[in-house]
Amino acid sequence: MSRDFRYYNQNPYRVEESDCVCRAISKALNLEYSTAGELLQLSAEHNKCDTLCVDCYHHLLEEVFKLPVRYPDQFERVKDIASQFQNNKVIIRIEGHLTMSDNGIIYDLWDCTHRLVDCYWIVP
Repeated sequence: MSRDFRYYNQNPYRVEESDCVCRAISKALNLEYSTAGELLQLSAEHNKCDTLCVDCYHHLLEEVFKLPVRYPDQFERVKDIASQFQNNKVIIRIEGHLTMSDNGIIYDLWDCTHRLVDCYWIVP
């Protein structure tokens, strides 16, 4: 396990489930877990898609919170992005999963530090 990883489960029932989008967004944006879930639901209704759909959370992050999407250099891993932005919170997308880093530490249910990054958003 990487030293840059911390186990983090914000689910109010402490259930480990497929709530990575809600978990990453709520922690990165300092939102209550339930608030992030409600915002994702509203975005899903607006976009006529599932709350875990890429379009749903892209809309929420880019249109509602005005976070510009960024794309990594080829072969950058989660730990590389976290390291580059050690003084920030960053929401990071890898294939099939959303995670986040806070001051260089990745918070998630599992250690995804070596996975390749698709895109990311820096939280001001």
